[in-house]
Amino acid sequence: MRFVLTCGGSGGHINPALAVARLLRDEGHEILFIGAPSGMEGDLVPREGFAIEFVDVRSLSRSLKPGAVARNARTVLIVAGALRQAKKILKGFKPHAVLGTGGYASFPALRAAARMKIPVLVHESNAFPGVTTKMAAGRADAILVGMESCRAAYKRKERVHVVGTPVRPEFFAADRLRAREALRLDNRPVVVSIFGSQGASDMNRLMLELMALEDGEWQHIHAAGPKRYGALVKTAAERGLVFDGATGLRLTDYIHNMAEACAAADILICRAGASTLAELAAAGKPAVLIPSPNVVADHQTANAKMLKEAGGAVVLPEAGLTAEILYGAVKDLLDDYEKREAMRRSLQKLAVPDSARRIADMITAAGRGHLARAGAADGAPL
Repeated sequence: MRFVLTCGGSGGHINPALAVARLLRDEGHEILFIGAPSGMEGDLVPREGFAIEFVDVRSLSRSLKPGAVARNARTVLIVAGALRQAKKILKGFKPHAVLGTGGYASFPALRAAARMKIPVLVHESNAFPGVTTKMAAGRADAILVGMESCRAAYKRKERVHVVGTPVRPEFFAADRLRAREALRLDNRPVVVSIFGSQGASDMNRLMLELMALEDGEWQHIHAAGPKRYGALVKTAAERGLVFDGATGLRLTDYIHNMAEACAAADILICRAGASTLAELAAAGKPAVLIPSPNVVADHQTANAKMLKEAGGAVVLPEAGLTAEILYGAVKDLLDDYEKREAMRRSLQKLAVPDSARRIADMITAAGRGHLARAGAADGAPL
C-alpha cells in the first residue's frame, strides 16, 4: 500500500514519523513524506532514504502585535495555496492513509486528505495537543496519543488511542561501554546537553557558563543547534573555554546519533519535549529538565511534571535559573549513583518499546479499510 507521512519543523515531530516509516518500508509499503521547505525534514527525511514533497506553509504567530497580525493574515493566504499543493501531491501519489505527527507543515496534507476522504491519523506526543493537532483532530479518523492522561484533552474520546511515542530501536539496545568507546570518552562521568534540534540561545549561553564551572570534573557534550553553532563557538573562544580531552568539553552543532550519545551519558540536560522524554525513558537516562517557556499552553512543563512525578527527572524552571543552580543539580545527581539507578528504573517503566509498531499497524489497518470501502474498484489487491 501507499502511505503519506507528514510532519515538520523540529526533530520532535520528524523522528517519530521516521520510526514508523522504517517499519512500513520494511514491510514493502511505499512511503512519501510531505513537509515544508524551511523545516528540518528537508534534511532528516532524505538522509533516511525517503522521498519528500514540499508545500509552501508557515506557522501562525500567537502574538497580537500589529506586525504579527499582519503576518498571520498573509499566512492564511499561504495556507490556502498549500492546501492546493497538498491536494495535487495526494492526487498524484494516491495514498491509502495519511499520518501526521505534528508541526505546522503537516496541516495542509491532513486537511486535504480529510476533504478527499482519505483516512487521517494524527499522532500527538505532548501532554496537551498542539495547534496543528487541535485543528486536525476534529476530522481525524484516529487520534494517537503518547500517554493515558492525554485522553482528557479530546472531545472525541472514542477515537483516541494510547500508543506511546516512537523512538529508534537503538535507544533500547545501545550499550554504554561501546558508546563511550565510539565517542572516545574516558572514565569520568558524562553529561550531554541538547535543547531541541534548533538549539536555544539562552540555554546555549547557560551551558557555556556551566562549562566554565565544571573544571574537568566530568565530560560535557553540548549540541548548540546548526543555526547557532558558529556564534557559540565564537563566544566560547572569547570566554577562554577550551574544547579538548583534558577539559572534557565538546561543542557540536547537532548530534546525529542521539541514541549513542544518550547511552554514553550518565545524565542529560535538556528540554521537555515529548519525543525527548520518550527517548530518555527508552534509554533509562536520568535528566535535568528545563522546560521551554515558549511553547503552546506551557505543555513542556506538563510533560516534565509527569516525568518528575514518575521519579525519572529533576525539573528546573528556566526563569531565574543560573549556572550555579544548574551545577549543583548536576553534581548532586552525578555524586549519587543509587539515586540515578532508581531514576533509571522508573524511566524504563514508562517506555513503550512497540510504539512505532502500534502506529504502523493502525495506519495499515486504516489503509486496508480505505481499500475495502472503495470496493477495490480498480482491482488493486488488498
